[in-house]
Amino acid sequence: MKQAILILGYQDINNIIRIIHYFDDCFEFYIHIDKKSKADLSRLYTIKNKSINIYRKYVVNWGGIFFMKVALFLVKKALENDSNKYFHLISEQDFPIKPLHYFYDLAKENKNYLVFEKLPKKVWDGNGGLDRIHYYHFNDFFNARKFGHGKILNLLVRLQKKLKIKRSYEEHLPQLYGGSMWWSLTREVLQYVIKESENNSFLKNRLNYTLLPDEIYFQTILVNSPYLKNIINDNLRYIDWTYRGGSRPAFLDMSDYNNLITSNKIFARKFNENSQVLIDKLNEIIKYEKNFIN
Repeated sequence: MKQAILILGYQDINNIIRIIHYFDDCFEFYIHIDKKSKADLSRLYTIKNKSINIYRKYVVNWGGIFFMKVALFLVKKALENDSNKYFHLISEQDFPIKPLHYFYDLAKENKNYLVFEKLPKKVWDGNGGLDRIHYYHFNDFFNARKFGHGKILNLLVRLQKKLKIKRSYEEHLPQLYGGSMWWSLTREVLQYVIKESENNSFLKNRLNYTLLPDEIYFQTILVNSPYLKNIINDNLRYIDWTYRGGSRPAFLDMSDYNNLITSNKIFARKFNENSQVLIDKLNEIIKYEKNFIN
């Protein structure tokens, strides 16, 4: 049984390589690198004895629809291999925090892990997240990470509110659900998502010019599906939502080590160049496991 690791990447090629080397040959990698990235990918192409598929199809801006489209694209590519039975969606800023046998056991259990909550979602800004849907957002045209672009995007939303421009959400569309875009899902469930995306494109089309639709699409399709009873409301990701290291969620370091290894999660985020000592320590878990087994 194979597992597929789907990775959304931009520039941290070093960490993508670390992720690849963490896993063995029971895992295949499907990696999308943002088309606007200037990162040197040569080291990815020279990795041997690993099944690695690299794509550069979309320009991906924070908050835009192409995060969602990349996820769907990678799912379709990974489903082409009938040997892939279990799938994990992560980013280049994630890292596994459990030994490989946890992943083997998870795949055998064949359970689905996805965070979801009915909208409006209390902890989401903008009317519980409904502002994401009811106003036009142009994040695919303005990169919110660029200086001044975030102000433009906020101004455009404020202008719509002032002019009383509000998009409707048609009655024939499903109830909206939202949550983290990162998940671990089975082949059967993802085949259903792709089928719905291709045969019932109303929701996908309606999410154009919305904000962070990647945090709504999979949840809305699956919670409104016959597979709801097979979904556990947890994505098995360790995330510290405090502001630390210049980021929220926090960039993790050695102070997080005990929390990571004692959690029930399989991946954590976010990691950067200052997380190297922590990553080295996590890698020791795998080395110990291999030595113990041998």
